[in-house]
Amino acid sequence: MTSSAPLNGLRVLDVSSVLSGPLTTMLLADLGAEVIKVEPPTSPDFTRGTGAVRNEMTAYFYNTNRGKRAIAVDGRHHLGRKILQQLTDQADVVVQNMRPGKAAGIGLDPNECIERNTSLIYASISGYGGDGPMSGEPVYDYVIQAVTGMVDAQRDPVTDAHDLTRHFPADKITAHATVEAILAALFARERDPERRGQHVEVSMHEANLSFMWPDAMMQHSIIEEVDDPDLYPAEYYRVYPTVDGAIVIMPLMTPSDGICKAIGRTDLAATGQFTDLTNQNLHDFQDIIAQQVASWTTEHALATFRDHDVPVGPVIPRDELHLHPQAIARNSIPIHSEAPMGPIRSPRPAWRMSRTPESINEGAPLFGEDTEDVLTELGYDTQEITELRMQGVIA
Repeated sequence: MTSSAPLNGLRVLDVSSVLSGPLTTMLLADLGAEVIKVEPPTSPDFTRGTGAVRNEMTAYFYNTNRGKRAIAVDGRHHLGRKILQQLTDQADVVVQNMRPGKAAGIGLDPNECIERNTSLIYASISGYGGDGPMSGEPVYDYVIQAVTGMVDAQRDPVTDAHDLTRHFPADKITAHATVEAILAALFARERDPERRGQHVEVSMHEANLSFMWPDAMMQHSIIEEVDDPDLYPAEYYRVYPTVDGAIVIMPLMTPSDGICKAIGRTDLAATGQFTDLTNQNLHDFQDIIAQQVASWTTEHALATFRDHDVPVGPVIPRDELHLHPQAIARNSIPIHSEAPMGPIRSPRPAWRMSRTPESINEGAPLFGEDTEDVLTELGYDTQEITELRMQGVIA
């Protein structure tokens, strides 16, 4: 851990699972916080068993739990609840992503926790928030994609078929929104003469509505009169196949004469046929571009468009992302050598700070790896720890 990292000295208790909560707390660990991850003894985090396992570790778990310590405690047992409450009383931040009200069942009711530890920032992540008709429903990423317009935005422009985004954006968007809220709450605590904490609630539904709204809802925001069916840029997103791959460019985002010169059609620039791109001519222009690009290699297409100052990028297969020259130059995807499964690539945090650099954490904890150490720090002796283990309270 970097001693000068922004959150150095803060302790976070992570009683979340899968993606939204664990990613939240990993980002806090990247900022220097000490994070203790809690898992039930008989129910390890789902991500521990998702994907290929190497030496008791998966890449999915590693990529959301780097830099943490892990304990296995049964919060349903009264002795386990006592342990979690002791940890909460010493924490600066608690993060949980259970359905509203469920945390009370393991002794972590937010109001009671903040009453005992008045400086605590208690962050609750849920699908729909703590009230409303859907608040008690089980929710996963794909549900939120559907109810926040993401699936509708992914409609195929030719077939009009809907589709999901084939990773878990709703969970990750929620994680970043939760980090923002926690950092704001920590800042508010610093400005409060009494250093009072607070309960921070983040719903996946609202986090993703906020994420989608600025651009995806630009045609559905003004309510005094019907929105003008004008160009919505993303509806004209298009991938252009090359001889050996594919590229992306966007005619709406760059002067058309530069594109015309790049594809050798100065006649189009001279006539001004595509100077102003509209619903009526944009697809025709894209078809002309596609016809020319289809005869080029990806390398030639990139060089040609760059020579004419046209924003362009290659479509990179996921197994080659680490080879991108920009990623190499900035060490954006370092190899971690201390992971249980052996060397693994994992991206560094997005922030670069000149005075308080982020932590580049290597290693993620095995199941229950730090249970005994954490209990010892709480004051439990060897005999008490043995008895807890024999009773199934810890693993």
